Amino acid sequence: MVTSCLFGLFVFGTNSSVIYRFLTDDLYEYLTQCFKTRGYQLNDDPTEDNQVNNNNNDDDELTLSIDDAISQHLSVLVRVHEQTSSRHDPIRRITLQSGIQVFFDQIAENNLICMADKSFDTIVILKAINLLKALIKFHIGVLPFIYYNVADQLINRISSTLQYFLNNITTNQSILFESCEYLHMNSSIRDRCHEVCTIISNDVQNWLKVPRKIIIITCNDKILHMYLSADQSRPNNADIFLLVLNNMSRSLRKEFESQKNLSNVMNHRFQRKLNKHKQDLSNSSRTTTNSLQYSLVVERAQSCPNFHSSELTASNEKCEIIHRSEVVFLRTSNKVIAPFTLFTIPLTDNISVLILVEWENSAVCSNLYELIRHLDSYTVHGLFPYNKLSPQVKSVESSAAVRRYFEHVGHPSNILTDILNKAYALHKSSTKTNVNNDERHRNGLRILRHLTEMSRLSTDAFRHLFFDSDEYARRSGIDTDKDQDQESDVQMDGVGPNETKLRKNEYDTSPMTKILRKKIILRLEDWFSFIEVKSQQNITMNFCRNEFPGLVHFVFVNRLRGQISTPTLIINDYQHQTLTNSHYNDFEYILEKKILAFELECLSTLQHGFTSYTMSDEHFTYNYTLRLQESNGASMRLYKAFVQSQPPGVLHFDFYKALVDEYYPWLTYQSSVICFELISVHLRIVPPRIVREQCEHLWLRLMESDE
Repeated sequence: MVTSCLFGLFVFGTNSSVIYRFLTDDLYEYLTQCFKTRGYQLNDDPTEDNQVNNNNNDDDELTLSIDDAISQHLSVLVRVHEQTSSRHDPIRRITLQSGIQVFFDQIAENNLICMADKSFDTIVILKAINLLKALIKFHIGVLPFIYYNVADQLINRISSTLQYFLNNITTNQSILFESCEYLHMNSSIRDRCHEVCTIISNDVQNWLKVPRKIIIITCNDKILHMYLSADQSRPNNADIFLLVLNNMSRSLRKEFESQKNLSNVMNHRFQRKLNKHKQDLSNSSRTTTNSLQYSLVVERAQSCPNFHSSELTASNEKCEIIHRSEVVFLRTSNKVIAPFTLFTIPLTDNISVLILVEWENSAVCSNLYELIRHLDSYTVHGLFPYNKLSPQVKSVESSAAVRRYFEHVGHPSNILTDILNKAYALHKSSTKTNVNNDERHRNGLRILRHLTEMSRLSTDAFRHLFFDSDEYARRSGIDTDKDQDQESDVQMDGVGPNETKLRKNEYDTSPMTKILRKKIILRLEDWFSFIEVKSQQNITMNFCRNEFPGLVHFVFVNRLRGQISTPTLIINDYQHQTLTNSHYNDFEYILEKKILAFELECLSTLQHGFTSYTMSDEHFTYNYTLRLQESNGASMRLYKAFVQSQPPGVLHFDFYKALVDEYYPWLTYQSSVICFELISVHLRIVPPRIVREQCEHLWLRLMESDE
């Protein structure tokens, strides 16, 4: 039985028009049919030329594009949500008569709607929404969602990462828990990796003349080694997770690049790629809470292009070997946001090296981000805290790069201070200086206009400094001149000139990355095969069979490090079909499905305020526990329920940090509290007393190995 897969994300602009859509092939066809049933005459070819011809048509019939029809209907739902947005408990979710779930959210000033059928778990939907928000900040920083000059490249990156996330969230435990898995290697390989990273760091220093660098060696979706230079702050755990997702989804970008028939470069939909091996990767349905009975997998129409490794190698063999660089924005331990130039050096089909170079003016980026964020917030809420804005403006204008930009475009170098002083004079001249700005009053409206103008100028400066040029890409030898369309002179071994003629600053090669790749391969090539095999079987249950009899599976997450430790689950449906049809393999496959279903139950239970959860079925006993611990090892008590509308995770909203703040708000240093999660699965025949004893012993054992 093949069922449809209905899922879509829609972002609306200020005029209720669709500025971004990300929907499955099935939902696209479903909406098209619904609109036609209601009498709409839809234009099947939404290209610009076709729309011009349609506008010049003398017929009385009005032909709409699918985007126009979506805007007409979904904007009604947006207005319903806006009417309740100011309430204490606004509408966040409704179910249509057709059974489709509709979720409401916002991205800055833009409204967001997510549509999904009942087969998609609520946790998966909420995580997808948060991922989109996190990716926007990761790729475009503080700029509004439609305010940048390389929209096609950045939207391809965002869409491909979303696609990879949805394809694998119900089959990959690290993606589900939004954490990274580190490969457990012997000391000789670890020392060799550290040696290689040190060499890379010195070479990058000689090429780019920058002291702060991050080097990450990855194999598939796991991290082999991470190196930080002496004065480099560690990135946020969520951003490290996004770096891995961004790297894994690179091969899918071309699927969105090939969509040339869309009226807007910010509009994408999944293209169905049919093949004889169907994979149920997007099936996120969950069984009831009373039992984790395994039922036969319902085969759904494939809404996303999923490829086997052999197909990836065949289709991207020449493209994957080409070096690429891009600019990303990460949160570090000492900066709210910092720009990094990311160089990706693929060594094999599965192993890559990510080199991140922090910009020298990263402090300016952080200051601009804080100023723009506060200006937009004050404008929305009608506030004018001069004492807070004045030092922020001074810190921004103290940058020589910002002053040079304002002078280059014909503005005074201290234009932000001038506008702020004008707004302050209006504020003081008001009859009631302690009231909020109100656009119904003349002075209040003028103050709001001044704040809006300051936000626009600051946004323009941010775009110019961190998007219009990439100094480090130039130093490495990459040509970033957008006015030229010349082919790079640097070619990779075995790759012809025609294959390297790809988009600028996306796939271009550089002398620096070419030299680095040769050095890395020379020192690590002998271990490539071992590393790739290890990534498939990083942790096994062999180490605990004698010590923990009856233990079937476990998941251990250290939220302080953003690290997950768990045996690998092979739940790929195509791989299962290729296995022998023995009873053991069938039982193992069913077990893995049950474990993933319970993990979704754990996240939903945690969201509703329960930090421990136990259930059992006819075969297994499942346990979930969340613990807080001080840095000295002392356990901390969880004494009240913590209920959130946000899903447990670290993308966009750090659920676990908010949990610590809720329980222990008086602590000066929240980082001194460590959050751990443990999931264990035992055979049903193991007595509950033995299960509790083993779980306590397992905590200690996994914490020791984690150190």
